[in-house]
Amino acid sequence: MPAPLVAPTPENAADLRQLYRAAEDRAARLRVLADAGQALAAASPEALDAVAADVARAAAHLAGFANGYVASSDKVAAAMPGTLVLDLKAPGSDGTEIGVLVLEERRGEPGAEDRETLGLLCQLLGASLSARARERRLAMLLGKLLGGHEAERSRIAHELHDGVAQSAAALMRRLELAGDGDPDDLAMAREQAKALVGELRRVIAGMRPPVLDDLGLVPALRQLAEDAAIAGLAVTLDLVLAPDERPAAATETTLFRVVQEALNNARMHAGPATKVVVQLRRAGANITLCVRDDGCGFDPAALRQPGAAGGLGLAYMRERIALLGGQLVITSTPGAGSMITAELPAA
Repeated sequence: MPAPLVAPTPENAADLRQLYRAAEDRAARLRVLADAGQALAAASPEALDAVAADVARAAAHLAGFANGYVASSDKVAAAMPGTLVLDLKAPGSDGTEIGVLVLEERRGEPGAEDRETLGLLCQLLGASLSARARERRLAMLLGKLLGGHEAERSRIAHELHDGVAQSAAALMRRLELAGDGDPDDLAMAREQAKALVGELRRVIAGMRPPVLDDLGLVPALRQLAEDAAIAGLAVTLDLVLAPDERPAAATETTLFRVVQEALNNARMHAGPATKVVVQLRRAGANITLCVRDDGCGFDPAALRQPGAAGGLGLAYMRERIALLGGQLVITSTPGAGSMITAELPAA
């Protein structure tokens, strides 16, 4: 015969009700997480703010708050009593802060599982908002770079027209005059031919220095330092890279452009009497580059503002290095110089 059912005692009934409520609460948290993840993943960039607002309100109600919203960190004053402010950070090792989740008017104390759920919701919000910011930044960079390419083409066309073309025309006239064999005209034609070759080499070097392809990164950086010295910038090189440790072509080009951009920024923005130190090292499978100056410094956060001086070039370098599996770190303080560190796979 089946065992008779045991009538529940008041204590057992209370335990069962408590377990049932805990199971319901846990299921509610999972529903909020699942709904938030699906909504954020499906949201277009234009609709993301509205979806994030819905997720913030759901988070508030789940954790016992009357209201919740997403805001910029710099727009949130000190938290009032009964308010909880949680950081929203981009995924990854740097954990860049991209905003905060603000929960207002606490109606009850959130438990440990509530706080764990809030942490997961913050991760979902941070990942979605940072992905949109990255897409917008890439779109802006692409637009700027296309404009920059057009400007570069225009610059090269002007240099070819005003320099090379004029020199070639003068040489042609001189050769016509030298048709009668006048030694003076022939000598002048040779000098003009040399000047024309020099003009062509200067234009080509401005597009891509031949020494980078022919001899590699270290000689190309030495040439950059020599050119910077002519412009009045004191550059000290500390380059430790054996000839057989020459990195991949894409890595060489990217590191060369980083130094080129850093020296241009130091010359234009770092102030007078600036000294720059360029260090290059092989560290296992990676190449590490460090460019340090003693100039006036700046606030790195200001580089993210549209139109910031020197910001576009460094932002492009950061994206280019990321595509190659590396990272670029900018360290600076107003009045205390700056340092740019890039690390890239050598192969």
